Amino acid sequence: MFRIGEFSKIAQVSGRLLRYYDEIGLLSPGFTDPQTGYRYYSATQLPRLNRILVLKELGLSLEQITDLLAQDLPTEAFRGMLALRKAQIEQSLQEESARLRMVESRLDQLNAFGQVQEPDVVFKSVEAQPFLALREVLPDMPSVKRLVQIISNTVPVSVGPQLLGAITIVIHTPIYDPAEYDLEIGYVATGKVADCVQLPNDRVLTLRELPAVATMATFVHLGPVETSHRSYGLLAVALEKADYQIAGLGREVIMQLPTLGPDADAVIELQIPVIKKEQNLRA
Repeated sequence: MFRIGEFSKIAQVSGRLLRYYDEIGLLSPGFTDPQTGYRYYSATQLPRLNRILVLKELGLSLEQITDLLAQDLPTEAFRGMLALRKAQIEQSLQEESARLRMVESRLDQLNAFGQVQEPDVVFKSVEAQPFLALREVLPDMPSVKRLVQIISNTVPVSVGPQLLGAITIVIHTPIYDPAEYDLEIGYVATGKVADCVQLPNDRVLTLRELPAVATMATFVHLGPVETSHRSYGLLAVALEKADYQIAGLGREVIMQLPTLGPDADAVIELQIPVIKKEQNLRA
C-alpha cells in the first residue's frame, strides 16, 4: 500500500483533496494506522478515484457523485459521460477560437480606420435566377456552416453539379442578431432542376426565382467567415462615398466553401442591392 503522499503522486491529485474526500466519506483510505493515524491507499482504489474525478469534471455535485457511485455503474457508462464532456469542450474551444479571430479582426479594423483604402467594389446588374433553396432561422454561425455543408454535400449529388451555380445565401434578418440568423440558403440553378430536393432531417429545398437587381454593390471577402464584418465595413465606405443607399435584401455568394482548420478561409462575394439617394428622394 502507499502512504497518502505517495498515492497523491501516483494519482496526480493533491493530498489535500484526498484528505477532504476521506472526511466526507467519498474515498476513504484502504487502511489507517490506529497508532500513527497515517493513511494508506491501494492501487485498486484508483478506478474509484478516477470515477470521482470524471463526475466532478462533468459538473456534478459531491452529493450527486456519491449517489452515482453507490449505483455501481459500469465503466462503459463513465466512458460515455467523459466522451460527451470531451465533445462539449471541443465545441467550446471552437467557439472561443472563433471569438478570438473576431476580436483580432476588430482590432485590425480599428488600426486601419482612417487609413486610405480603395476597396475593389463592383456595381453591376443581376438578372433573375432560379433558386433551389430553403429558408430557416438558425441560432448561431456554426449552425449556418453545418447547414451549408449539408447542402453542398447533398444537392449536387441529387441534382447534378453541371446544373448548379454557387451556393447563395439570402439574408432576411432585418437587424443583425448573432443568436438568430433568418436565412435562405441554396443553389442558383444554371439548368433545369427538380422543383424540390430532400435533405436529411426532413429539410426540403424548393425552387423559386431570385428577383433581378438593377444595381448590386459587390465586394469579394477572402478569409474566415467570422471576419466578414471587415469586408462589409469597406463596402459601406464605398457606398457612402458613391452616394448609394441599401435597397433590398443582401446576398452572400459562396465562391469557395470555408477550408478545414482553425482559419477556415472562404471566398464569398458580398452583394447588396442599392440605389442612388437622389433616386429614392424622387420616388
